[in-house]
Amino acid sequence: MTSARSRSAVRVAALITGVAIIAVVAVVVADRVRGGAGAQGDCAASTSAVTGIIGSEKESFFKDPRVVERLACRGLRVTVDSQGSREMLVALRKPGHGYGFAFPSSTPTAQKILGEFGLTESFPVFSSPMVVATFNGVADTLERNGAVQAEPDGSRVVDVATLLRFAREGTTWNQLEGAAEYRFPKAVELRTTDPQDSNSAIMFLSVASHVANNGSVVQTSEEVQRVVPDLCALVGRQGDKQRTSQDLFNDYLTKGYGRVPIGLVYEAQFLTRSPAPVLPRDAVMLYPRPTVYSRHTLIPFDDTGRQLGRALRDDQVLVGLAAEHGFRPESPTAQPVGADKSPVSVIESPSFEVLESMLDELARIQRSGKGCP
Repeated sequence: MTSARSRSAVRVAALITGVAIIAVVAVVVADRVRGGAGAQGDCAASTSAVTGIIGSEKESFFKDPRVVERLACRGLRVTVDSQGSREMLVALRKPGHGYGFAFPSSTPTAQKILGEFGLTESFPVFSSPMVVATFNGVADTLERNGAVQAEPDGSRVVDVATLLRFAREGTTWNQLEGAAEYRFPKAVELRTTDPQDSNSAIMFLSVASHVANNGSVVQTSEEVQRVVPDLCALVGRQGDKQRTSQDLFNDYLTKGYGRVPIGLVYEAQFLTRSPAPVLPRDAVMLYPRPTVYSRHTLIPFDDTGRQLGRALRDDQVLVGLAAEHGFRPESPTAQPVGADKSPVSVIESPSFEVLESMLDELARIQRSGKGCP
């Protein structure tokens, strides 16, 4: 009798142990499906809604179902509006704009928002250097003509000073030595978005003005006047320009070198794996020399915005997802695939006020109808 009771107790204990093991396995599997949510702590029982204004290059990140789910686990339901840097400030100046956060794509815009609205708190989240999206055949032609140059480590860069010289001289593609694939009588130019609307083009103004100003950041009104003719040649003569960097990148992907032989985009757009872009067969990404980092800093206007800033900066699941989207997180624990090296020649942007002055001068030239000086 005692032996039978013992065997029964053993069977019960084994059954309890088996159920416990199954439960643990189920939790682990569910945790992996959720993207590691359980590893970061229990999910919030409820969520708070927060709306923000962001640059278009981050839209796919916030629409990623895994990001949406992870933010919900952190107690947040996030809605975003995509705007250019200038439009962002216009929207934020409207009384009762309703935004819980702003997430600009550059340090000058972030500093302008902080100063204009008397804010002190911000969350640097990730960054992305500006890169040149082009094609191997086009890059080879540019290399034969000095616009693409080899670095000591064997990598190639696009020399902005040579592009500036081409713009000054009105060089066309069919005038380049050894031009093979791209022999059109069109100006050799780095395609950008419209700087009146888009941060990526403003980043190019930062780079081009630095080169035109003899390797120095433009700081004074006199320096602005000195570099504007070159900026006009580089940007103002492009004709119709896309409004956002994503539009420009989509043209590069779908219309090829007939539309965008060389285009300025964010590194994150080229490297993202979420979802990975279907790159042209001979696509190549080169760093411009010099280049500039587009730093993405979240600025909260309320507690939910503050909560989002902390989550994007500190939550390792979200940090990893940002890296999958090609961004370089501030956290050293994750880096985008393909970003195994960093650009060597990096400059800082002028102040927001100086950039605005450049844009105003370019707009004045355009309104005059007289063309670039």
